[in-house]
Amino acid sequence: MKYAFFLMASVTLSLVIASYVRADEKEAKAGEWTVTVGCAHCNYSKDTGAKSCAPAAKTADGKIVLLKGDALKDVKYKEGGEYVVKGKISEDGKSIEVTEIKKKA
Repeated sequence: MKYAFFLMASVTLSLVIASYVRADEKEAKAGEWTVTVGCAHCNYSKDTGAKSCAPAAKTADGKIVLLKGDALKDVKYKEGGEYVVKGKISEDGKSIEVTEIKKKA
């Protein structure tokens, strides 16, 4: 009986620690990036494999990410340009859920 209790206690503790670490990882992915905005299909299809137009961006380190969210509704992404993007990057690092976007001055 003692062994079963210790086993259950260690499993429970492991689950609590794992969920705490995952919560920290999700929070750490929010940020701000200076990017070059373009079209996922017209400008970055080689990197994205996109079959249709969608907003995308090239980060300072050369990585191409898709841009998503309501904050993009007034952005003319096909015109391109440098923008400062605030949002949350996905766990796989392939897209940013944009909360704010401004043309770089």
